[in-house]
Amino acid sequence: MAFRIANTCRPAPTAARRPAKKPAHLAFLHHLPCAVSGVYGVQAAHDSYPNAWHGASGRGKGAKVPDRFALPLSPAEHDLQHSCKLGSERDYWASKGIDPHDLANALWGVYCDYDEAEAIVRCTAIINQRLAAVGALRSREEV
Repeated sequence: MAFRIANTCRPAPTAARRPAKKPAHLAFLHHLPCAVSGVYGVQAAHDSYPNAWHGASGRGKGAKVPDRFALPLSPAEHDLQHSCKLGSERDYWASKGIDPHDLANALWGVYCDYDEAEAIVRCTAIINQRLAAVGALRSREEV
């Protein structure tokens, strides 16, 4: 006669947690220049496609993107990011020569490590360095 062994080691299923909202981080992003054009007057744009290396699971059914994957974008660039005129969101970022997950993690790290005034200076420098690397840094006359 065979006995059935109950599987008591299996944990009870838990509901997936939504990422906590970070309104202070989103407000902080409004002090930075656009990550694509360098202009001020930005919106916080969430990067919603998945990238396992950076811990971004993307957007799914009922899932929200964590605020740490938000970037400062001008309203025009934010509309273009979501319009799919350049293809998918991944295609949009590739056309701009920017790894959005890498940049978002860099900005998030600086935001968490420094007070707001110093974080703004450091994050602006990070954005300007990346703009210079892709040849999109604006001259002083344009600012």
